[in-house]
Amino acid sequence: MREKKKLAILEQTTLPRILVLLLGKQKASRTDLRNSVDGSQAAIYNAIELLSQNGLIVESMPKGSARRIDITLTPKGRHIAEILEKVEELL
Repeated sequence: MREKKKLAILEQTTLPRILVLLLGKQKASRTDLRNSVDGSQAAIYNAIELLSQNGLIVESMPKGSARRIDITLTPKGRHIAEILEKVEELL
């Protein structure tokens, strides 16, 4: 049952899109994601929260920036994003 629960997060279409986007960009801000991924602001922010809770992304504030938060893939997130990219190529 636990595996089904983990896989369920990918049923939200915004999450895989964010992962694949970050794979190509290396890092992005919430604003970058909002401008690049279809979905409401709330859906994107909820997706970011879920991805973070599942250890797929990390958020960090660059030195010298008082407001910007960069979002990057963790090694686990990168691995999943690479698999998603391969699936996308097959489709």
